[in-house]
Amino acid sequence: MVARTKDEAVYGRVSQNEEEDSEMADLSNGTKDTTPVAAPATSKDSDKEDKDKPSGSVVIFAVLLYAVCSSTLLVINKVAMHLVPDAPFILFCQFLASALAVKLLKAVSPDMDIEELKWDKTKAFVAATFLFYLCLLSNTQALHYVNVETVIVVRSCSPIAVSLLEHVTLKKPLPSLQGIVALLAIAGGAGIYVIADKGFDVTGYGWLVAYFIFIVSEMVFVKFIVDTVKMSTWTRVYYNNTLSLPMAMISAFAMGESKATTMEWNTSAAMAVALSCVVGVAISYAGFNLRKLVSATSFTVVGVICKLLSVLINDLIWSKHSNAVGHAGLMVCIVAGFMYEKVKKK
Repeated sequence: MVARTKDEAVYGRVSQNEEEDSEMADLSNGTKDTTPVAAPATSKDSDKEDKDKPSGSVVIFAVLLYAVCSSTLLVINKVAMHLVPDAPFILFCQFLASALAVKLLKAVSPDMDIEELKWDKTKAFVAATFLFYLCLLSNTQALHYVNVETVIVVRSCSPIAVSLLEHVTLKKPLPSLQGIVALLAIAGGAGIYVIADKGFDVTGYGWLVAYFIFIVSEMVFVKFIVDTVKMSTWTRVYYNNTLSLPMAMISAFAMGESKATTMEWNTSAAMAVALSCVVGVAISYAGFNLRKLVSATSFTVVGVICKLLSVLINDLIWSKHSNAVGHAGLMVCIVAGFMYEKVKKK
């Protein structure tokens, strides 16, 4: 019995060693399945996901904030340019107000995720800021010569060029047949609007061409920067506005004597510029905040509604706006632009 027990013990050790050698061989040959088994979802995980989802009231407030800011800022800038015809000055005030607002938030709440300017992020962000500033400058200058609807038409046509530029630079696929039809509808609506535009101004349309080029470039390049340079929402607002300040000063010197320093200021002019600064701060935050809370399609729907509100507000304030045919072309651009975004997301 003792001898048999020893044999069994020796045999057991040999078998164990053989199994270990077999496992080592499987590992070296890559045949051993070492993939970890995913732990089943627990009620705690479900509770955490529910807590991470924004509440309905938060989303509704974000939508309303962005809608109010987006639909009114274009018209407010039009009024500001009418009373203070100095685009670099108005933009400088808006940038300064936004940068100071972020600094004030950081002073009041030091725990907020707001970074100071850092060279490694600044050198990557400055080119995006430059394009952003050129977009605003050309947009504001164009508003001095043309009506709000004309600017909206140009903005609605930008997906045509963006889709081509994305394909060439970021290797994105070209639009589908439905997308091409939507883009052609945008171009058709723009053509209807231009034909119906009785107040055609060469200088204004020159600024619109510049605005179109800059905004198409900005859409593609800033998308690349946002994806590669990680920042919080308020940090991105701070970088964007702070780095735009010297650009506004340089363009003011380049364009000659500032009209803001030679004109006779009144209460209406001061209030228009101040209101544009307040709404500028709000929309800087509201845009990034809403994108974080809702899908891209929902954001596009809100943007379409904002354009419609801008047209209605503009019609109530100004006598210089498009006629019925021009409005029809504008509606074609907006609807086709929404349909293109919807097709692209699919």
